[in-house]
Amino acid sequence: MRGKLLFTALAVAILAVFASMSLAGAESINHKGRTVYHFNKVEVIKVGDVSGHIVGVAEGSGLNSLDNGEVAAYSNKITFDYVDGSGTFEGYGVNTYEDGSVTVVKAQGTTTALPGGKVSLFKGTYSFLKGTGRFEGIKGSGSLTGKRIVPIGAGAECFMDTTETYTLPTR
Repeated sequence: MRGKLLFTALAVAILAVFASMSLAGAESINHKGRTVYHFNKVEVIKVGDVSGHIVGVAEGSGLNSLDNGEVAAYSNKITFDYVDGSGTFEGYGVNTYEDGSVTVVKAQGTTTALPGGKVSLFKGTYSFLKGTGRFEGIKGSGSLTGKRIVPIGAGAECFMDTTETYTLPTR
């Protein structure tokens, strides 16, 4: 019995060492960035239950600039559910870097229309779903705040500021 207990304790200790080595080897990275984009395509459907209730999908593109000087081509696909310009959104963002590496995130949040209904503020969170190239195995999340300076529709200009933290596996 004592031998089994000693063997179990040794096995647990070895696993703990390997786990801490793999965690210690992961690189944790923090970035702030600004993404400027416009909607290329927007489809809107009136719900009909209350005045001003719409649901829709949108597709956008632009540039994402990070605080380390990197710039990525950005594209997104979102769905939204708004009443008088305010409500919830969910979507996917793809950043393609100069070296061909890609990150894919899933975001969700809320949009608030300002008085007059033309300008909207939005905020939310996102998590990394996938990375390719130097971002293979990425894990992490971030937050976003932004503004759309005209009502939602094709050509609508937007920007968002992001703060993110992620880890990459040791190579």
